[in-house]
Amino acid sequence: MSADQQADAAALCERVAADTDLNGYLPDAAEHPVFRADPLVSALQVRFCLVLPLVSSGERNPAWLALLDAAPRGPDELAAFMPGLEALLAHARQLQDLVRQHQRLAHLTQGREERLGKALHESESRLNLTEHTAGVGSWSVNIGTGQIQHSEEYGSILGLKPGESVPDLAAMVRRYTPEWRTGIRQRLERCAQTGEAFDEEIQVQVPGLSPKWVRTVGNAVRDASGNIVRIQGAVQDISVQKHAQQETLRLAMRLTTTLASITEAFVTLDRQCCFTYLNQESERLLQKTTAELLGQEVWQDFNPDLAQRLREQLGVAIRSNRRVELEDFFPSLGKWLEVRAYPFAEGLAVYFRDVTERRRAQEQLMLLETSVARLNDIVVIAEAGAGPGDEARIVFVNDAFEKHTGYRGDEVLGQPPRFLLERDPSTAKLLEMVNRLKESPQARTELMVHRKTGESFWVELEVVSVQASAEVVTHWVAVGRDITQRKNAEDMIRHLAFYDPLTDLPNRQLLLDRLQKALSQSTRTGQHGALMFIDLDNFKILNDTLGHHVGDQLLRQVAQRLTNSVRKTDTVARLGGDEFVVMVDDLSTDAETAASKSRILSEKVLNVLREPFQIVGHQHFATPSIGVTAFSGKHSDVSELLKQADLAMYQAKGMGRNTLCYFDPDMQATVSANAAVGAALRVGLREKQFVVHYQPQVDRLGVITGVEALVRWQHPEKGLIWPADFIPVAEDTGLILPLGMWVLETACEQLASWANGEQTANLSIAVNVSVYQFRHPNFVDMVMAAIQRTGIGPHKLKLELTESLLADRMEITIQKMGMLKDLGVTLSLDDFGVGYSSLSCLKRLPLDQLKIDKGFVADVLTDPNDAAISRAIIALAQSLSLQVVAEGVETHEQLNFLAEQGCDQFQGHLFAPALPIQTLEAFLRNPSHATTVAA
Repeated sequence: MSADQQADAAALCERVAADTDLNGYLPDAAEHPVFRADPLVSALQVRFCLVLPLVSSGERNPAWLALLDAAPRGPDELAAFMPGLEALLAHARQLQDLVRQHQRLAHLTQGREERLGKALHESESRLNLTEHTAGVGSWSVNIGTGQIQHSEEYGSILGLKPGESVPDLAAMVRRYTPEWRTGIRQRLERCAQTGEAFDEEIQVQVPGLSPKWVRTVGNAVRDASGNIVRIQGAVQDISVQKHAQQETLRLAMRLTTTLASITEAFVTLDRQCCFTYLNQESERLLQKTTAELLGQEVWQDFNPDLAQRLREQLGVAIRSNRRVELEDFFPSLGKWLEVRAYPFAEGLAVYFRDVTERRRAQEQLMLLETSVARLNDIVVIAEAGAGPGDEARIVFVNDAFEKHTGYRGDEVLGQPPRFLLERDPSTAKLLEMVNRLKESPQARTELMVHRKTGESFWVELEVVSVQASAEVVTHWVAVGRDITQRKNAEDMIRHLAFYDPLTDLPNRQLLLDRLQKALSQSTRTGQHGALMFIDLDNFKILNDTLGHHVGDQLLRQVAQRLTNSVRKTDTVARLGGDEFVVMVDDLSTDAETAASKSRILSEKVLNVLREPFQIVGHQHFATPSIGVTAFSGKHSDVSELLKQADLAMYQAKGMGRNTLCYFDPDMQATVSANAAVGAALRVGLREKQFVVHYQPQVDRLGVITGVEALVRWQHPEKGLIWPADFIPVAEDTGLILPLGMWVLETACEQLASWANGEQTANLSIAVNVSVYQFRHPNFVDMVMAAIQRTGIGPHKLKLELTESLLADRMEITIQKMGMLKDLGVTLSLDDFGVGYSSLSCLKRLPLDQLKIDKGFVADVLTDPNDAAISRAIIALAQSLSLQVVAEGVETHEQLNFLAEQGCDQFQGHLFAPALPIQTLEAFLRNPSHATTVAA
């Protein structure tokens, strides 16, 4: 420090000591309005000044002990080292007194000098004690010699052993930690060269200890000529203060970080409720920055009513030194805020929390509670048990629960939900639902619930779990709806769906279901069963003659008899109309024993149904046709079983009705074969696989007068198939209609083609007509359309009808034949003598021709009966003025016999087989020696 700076320092200390307000203590000169402009403050950055007087205030030339520093010192720091300074000051004053005494007594004797030296030594001891007390050690470096002198406290601070000293400047520098050595060396060198003082806080190495923070002060000392002769200074152990500063800094940083990271809005207010601190969340919530709010009253931007409430509540917190909490709506923010104020010495710490969503949730909850209480659906909330074996307990029920069950809320709260349920099966359903809820957060079921009166009603119940975590369920919320009416309706609908409304027997659907279950059970147990298909004979006649109401009575009585004839475990079902099915299972594990039992039961049923029925006061006899088939677990198709029983029943009808028949696999084979033929027929019709062959018909003179059209199936794989192999199937499947119409149109087209030929213009073509084809309502119209479309002469078309037409509906048959006759079509009765013909019917039919069946012709020469029948047919035809055609003529002897009896025309292999159209036309151009073509 230069002389001028020393003078400035002395002046500064004098001013501080003279200022009565400061009382010798200037904590921060830079903040003081008077001293901030002092040259020592602005140039050397002096901030702290402490002046302690060394002499009493009455002395003329006062002296001080002054402490100057670049760091400000607050009251706490001053109090920390003040005791040491006071002790140093006291010793310094004693030292000053001794120095003055030495000056006054310099002329005293040597003895007195010795006493003075002794006093000086004691003063030095007291100074060492003072240094130790203050934690300050002094040192001095001789510039000329480089030697260092230091106090004991200096050595203690540096950790020197007793008697150990720091010999020179280099050793002194080595006492500092490596990172500080270069800096302290440079400051010592500058101080020695230029007199620049220094004051640094650096670290020294202490053997066996961690580095120690010391304040190192250095100052140049000059002689009378102004030359620097030594450097003197001091070190002060400031480790405690430094650590305290660092800890304070860490705490401050931690506090700042904590406040900034608080997710809630946090502010501090002074005692006038003005903002002194705001964290980031509070800026976001209050929608203003810290700069805009610091120093402002917390309620400044709020409406008067809200501001008044805040002022009152925060004032209570400050006056009572107790925390306050309030929750209010802040219109300017558009939010509900929760405010919690905690008083402390300087004011209030206030937390703001946005509770808008919570308030909205509370409102929604209140509305929900009100709504739930008024719901028509039952709502029950149960608290889950604390342990695995603890039952849930009801904690809430709504009004609908009380209305539907009759229990008041206080009667069920705390009760387990199961006390409302029937033991079986509702309890089992509840346990099943609980197990489902372990895997899913919700489950649904239907239960029977007890009313308080003991009655039960159906509830559709949906339960949802309320989970505190993924593993912990706290409550169950159950919502139930009374579905008693729906269940009753479902039962009624189910009954209507599965039971016959007339007889109240199971219908086809329920029968199929039970039969499937019986097959499954048979697979497990090995038991055999039987299926009976029952059809009432001639039931249609009863309905048509006595009316359907009488038929219904008969069906009900049949159902009752069937039910009484079998075991309660057996099933009696009505398939519809007069068809019934009886299913019996668990007959025996032995097939023969089971077959015997089923036969006994079937015959019992047959005999029971043969007994007369009392209907509307009259006895009525109804007989059944029964088909029976056995089953076991190896059967898998219930429809196949029904088909087998049905086939057996039709076999019983074919055997003359009023009997029973057991299913034979050959029946199935025949049906399957017919089904395959039927499917192939459809393909054949679609792909036009059919052809027409023609067999000539000749008169007595051998003249060909016409042909018969005979259909053949030109199968792509099986070759040519004869009519006997597919016509019956075509009639059963209804395909005879399109097939017969195709043959008829083909014949008409062929007649049209022959009309212009010299040899063929007078030929006729006979076409066989099936009874199904003839019964078709539009058959006459279709024949007329074919004639008109081809333009042929109607008399050249000959329709050969079978005797089965005469079995029933004679009037309709005669009417249609008359219409065809009016068209000019020739009508022939085919296979006469083998069907339903009677003389009384025959005389009424508008026929042109009779055909003797080839069965009679084949044995006409060997069987007298066939010969007699043939003669009778010819005689009958002649008496009715009808032509007679004999088919199947194979020999000349047959021809001669028939000709002698008066037969008009002949047809058979004696003349020609049925030929394809090309072969036929070639034959017509070159007939055999026995035949000619009519011109």
